[in-house]
Amino acid sequence: MLKTGHGLSDADIRARYDAAPHRAGLGPEFLARVLALAGDLDALTVLDLGCGQGELLAAIARRSPRARLLGLDASTVRVHTALRGGGARATLVAASAEAPPFRAGSFDRVFCTETLEHLKLPERCVGEIARLLAPDGRAILTVPNATGFAPFHRLGALVPGRWLRSRLLPYEHPLNTDQPIDTCFTYGEIAGLVRRGGLEIEALAGWRYFRYLEMLPVARAVYGWCAPALETWLPRLGGVRFAYNLLLRCRRSEA
Repeated sequence: MLKTGHGLSDADIRARYDAAPHRAGLGPEFLARVLALAGDLDALTVLDLGCGQGELLAAIARRSPRARLLGLDASTVRVHTALRGGGARATLVAASAEAPPFRAGSFDRVFCTETLEHLKLPERCVGEIARLLAPDGRAILTVPNATGFAPFHRLGALVPGRWLRSRLLPYEHPLNTDQPIDTCFTYGEIAGLVRRGGLEIEALAGWRYFRYLEMLPVARAVYGWCAPALETWLPRLGGVRFAYNLLLRCRRSEA
């Protein structure tokens, strides 16, 4: 795996996130896919680790008004933004996703979306998720997958020019990221991370296959035409490993 910013102190990382412009999330289609994987959330106790500005919490609140919602983010600025916005129905906590201050077995669902790649100790976070899950609880994890940019993710130093790197390399790649801390995971590394953290993958979905095709002007028209077919057929043919966004539903390992 390729890493950026892991030498920074935790305080420096928090300060940089507090000072950074806050980007919107991945949008309604992404949220719909995440919620479809999660199942019925009404009357459940739900935690969003790395809740950012609260887009997912707001979507859950609209869909499942009786759900008990909690959100956690290391950036106090983002937590305050969520309080002012759609996440206001949730209880929000400023803390690290690697050390969430909650009792074991407290949650029916734990979401951790597009967060693990921004942690120094993602395996510890997965272990905490396993600890926090109720016996029948489920975790919904989403992680960018560098294998979706194959083969360029392994050839970053050979890709010339900033413009081309921004289109042929995953956003988490050290030659492309603008995040304070980032980790560029491959498909196999993501699966291993989840297992070592004490979770078992129950369902796996992908979104945005061969993402770089969508980002190249010449290929964009062709990609737009074939994208629905790719989204439908590649999972059936075992091609989920080539999706840029991996969505996993997990339960605690029995071992």
